[in-house]
Amino acid sequence: MSKSAARMLFCACVLFSFSAHAFELNGAWSTNPENCGKMFETKNNRVSFTRNSDVFGSGFIVEKDQVKGPAKACKITKYKEEGGALHLIASCTTDIAVLGIQEVSAKINNDDQLTRIYPEFPEMAISFHRCKL
Repeated sequence: MSKSAARMLFCACVLFSFSAHAFELNGAWSTNPENCGKMFETKNNRVSFTRNSDVFGSGFIVEKDQVKGPAKACKITKYKEEGGALHLIASCTTDIAVLGIQEVSAKINNDDQLTRIYPEFPEMAISFHRCKL
């Protein structure tokens, strides 16, 4: 095998060793998809929470490695997808306190729905739906 053929084979192996369809977490997520328009708004091509968004359900916004809720913000430091689940480690803060490192796991139901799972308390699972804004 020539060196150029070996390089091409190596590149192909590297490219295809990653998941062909990694889960896309970016976007606005809500426990109540019927209220997405009441919870989120888009200004200057950025999604944000509306005033009193928490009245209409629970939700969060993901942009790259940032996860924002109405009361806290987190930076994802580790992201792992395996066996139909996401596992995140994030460093979180509020306006008044550093919350520290948090671990989050979620089952991927489909491209537009995931379920937050608590391994120690499986009965406390919470489903979130991607909002179409």
